[in-house]
Amino acid sequence: MPNKILGMTIAVQQMESTLAFYTQLFDLHFEAVEQYGSTLYQAQWSGLQILLCPAALAQNTAKQNRHQLDLEVENIEAKVALVEQWGGTLMGPIAEANGIRQVGIYDPDRNSLVLKERLDQ
Repeated sequence: MPNKILGMTIAVQQMESTLAFYTQLFDLHFEAVEQYGSTLYQAQWSGLQILLCPAALAQNTAKQNRHQLDLEVENIEAKVALVEQWGGTLMGPIAEANGIRQVGIYDPDRNSLVLKERLDQ
């Protein structure tokens, strides 16, 4: 199975106007999700899960990417080895929850991504 993109998180500073923008321009139907003591908004966009997350919650400033891709991989350990081999870094250890192993990474330019491996494969 090839690697594929599952979702994208957008760190948002002006939630109401950004929510309206994506809703009106792309006919997305967002659902409020309570996580981490805050309200986030998710929608499906051409099979891709889009998550609008308050930038303050994500502790995201314009100094790094404001979009974060979630990527499904087959062998997370092999991918982690390649991340480190090619100048990337890990945000923390590989974690497991709800049948998924995942780890946040930074590319060499400090753009963040999340690698996910399904355990039911």
